[in-house]
Amino acid sequence: MLGQGGMGRVLLCAGPDGRLVAVKQVLAHFADDEGFRARFRREVAASRKVSGAYTAAVMDADPDAPTPWLASVFVSGPSLGAMVKTDGVLEEAVVHRLAAGLASALAEIHRAGLIHRDLKPDNVLLTEDGVRVIDLGIARVTEAEAEAEGDTGLTRTGWVIGSPSFMSPEQAESKSLTPASDVFSLGSLLVMAFTGSSPFAGTSTLRTLYDVVHSTPDLSAVPVGLRGIVERCLAKDPAARPTPAQLLELLGPVAPAGLQWPPAVDRMLAAQRADIDRLLSADTETVVAPPEPLPEPEPEREPESDEVVERAAGATESTPPSVVLPRPTSPPTEPASIPPRRRSRTVALVAAGMLVATGVGVGAYTLDRVAEGADPAAYADVPACQKATQYISLTGRDAKEDFHSANKTEVHTMCTWYDSLAGRRTALVRWDVKRGSDDGANARLQQAGFATDAARGKRVNNLGFGDGAYWESDGTTEWTCALSVRHGNLVVRVGLYHPGACEQKAKEVAKAALKAVPVTSG
Repeated sequence: MLGQGGMGRVLLCAGPDGRLVAVKQVLAHFADDEGFRARFRREVAASRKVSGAYTAAVMDADPDAPTPWLASVFVSGPSLGAMVKTDGVLEEAVVHRLAAGLASALAEIHRAGLIHRDLKPDNVLLTEDGVRVIDLGIARVTEAEAEAEGDTGLTRTGWVIGSPSFMSPEQAESKSLTPASDVFSLGSLLVMAFTGSSPFAGTSTLRTLYDVVHSTPDLSAVPVGLRGIVERCLAKDPAARPTPAQLLELLGPVAPAGLQWPPAVDRMLAAQRADIDRLLSADTETVVAPPEPLPEPEPEREPESDEVVERAAGATESTPPSVVLPRPTSPPTEPASIPPRRRSRTVALVAAGMLVATGVGVGAYTLDRVAEGADPAAYADVPACQKATQYISLTGRDAKEDFHSANKTEVHTMCTWYDSLAGRRTALVRWDVKRGSDDGANARLQQAGFATDAARGKRVNNLGFGDGAYWESDGTTEWTCALSVRHGNLVVRVGLYHPGACEQKAKEVAKAALKAVPVTSG
C-alpha cells in the first residue's frame, strides 16, 4: 500500500491471470454507511460505462461486499502534476498532444453520459501510448441520465465537491453541471502545464473559488498558438465553451511520435517498472480470500526515526505520481485461516497502490472526562505560530493566513503550510482554548461545542491522547484528512493535504500540537 485517504485505500494487486490491477477498498467504518455505499455503487457503475482507451478499464467490483471494492486495470505512468513538479513546465508541442488526448478522453466520458467533475493534474496519467484520465469517484451522470436512472443526487445543497483550483465557475457555486464544466477544467490544466500552477490558485480556498467565478486569468505564458483555445475553454459562460469534439477540430491533427512525452516521463516509467519488478521478483506473494472489513486505526505510538516518510512528489488523494513500492525486509506470511495457494474470486494481494479521498463521514465521538470526575486539563493560552510550529514536522510554512487572537474567554492560533508550486495549502493546524476563572467550567463549555461539531464527523477510537477525537469532513474535500482532538479546555484541529498515510500523519501532527501548549493543571 502506497497510502490511503480518509475514506479508503487502493492496493496494487494481481488477478488470477497475472495481470496487475488497482483495487480500491472502502475503509471499514464507511462500509456500514448506506449513503457511502450508494456513492460507491455509483462510482462502479460510472467506471464501467467508460472504455479503457482513455481511462483505467474496470475488471471487477463488488460494492455489496463487507469491504466494498473496485478493481481496474493498473495504468503505468506518472501523473501530469508529478511530471511538471519533477521536470518543469511543458513545451507547446507536448501541451498540444496533451490537449488532444484530454479532449478525446472527455469525449469518451461524456459519450457515456458522465461528467468527471474532478479533472486535475493528479487525475491525468501520462502513459507510453497517451493520456489516461482516472478517478471517477465523484463523477456524476448528466441531468437527463440522472432522471432516467432515478438518481436524486448524493451531495448536499451548498456543498462544493472537487478540487477548487480546477473547478468550473458553476461547480464553485454548487450549480447544476453540464459536460462543459469538464472543458473549463481542461483549460485550467493546460495553463498549469505551461506555468506550473492553476490560473486561479489563490492564497485560500475561498479566494480560489472567488477567482474561478469572477476573475480573468493571466494567459500571457500560454503560447499564441494555443491561447485562443484556452481562452474559449475558460469562458465563464458554459455555453460559450467548445465541446471536446470541437476542441479536437480546433487543435487539428497531432503528429505521430515514437516518444509521446518528454524524456523525464520515460525515466519515471522505467523507475516504476523497476520497482514493480523488484517487488515481484522477491518471495513476497500472499494469496488472500475476499477481504474482511478494514480495522479501526491502532492506538497512537511514537514512530521510528525513519518511519514517517513523505511519499513521492506529486502524489495526491487520487493517484501516486509513480509507483514507489516499499522494500519488504522479509516475506509476509499467509493468514493462518487461509490454506496455502488458495485463490479466490477476487485477487492476490502482492503490493500497494494509490489513494482515495471522497465522500463524508458519519457518527461522532467524545470522551467526557469532566463528567467522569477526572480533573480536566487546563490551558491558559496558546503559542504563536513561530513557536508552536517548531514542534511539528511539516514543511512549507507560509504566514499568509496565520492569525492569533485572544480575549478574556477565548484564545486562538492558526498556522498554515503552503506549496507555492502547486498553489495550495498543504496543512493547517489550529488551537482553540476556552479560558476564565473556572477550569472545569471552561472544559465543559469546550466539550459541549466539540460534541456539536463532532456530530458531523467520524469517531476515533483508542487515539492514545486527548479526551476525544473525530475525523472531520466539511464537504469541500480540500483536505485529504482532517482530525480534531479535545483535551480539557483545548481543541486542536489538523487538516492535511497529504499523499500517503494521511491519518497516521494527522495523529502525529495533532499529538505534537498538543505538546506545543503548556498545560497548567490536570
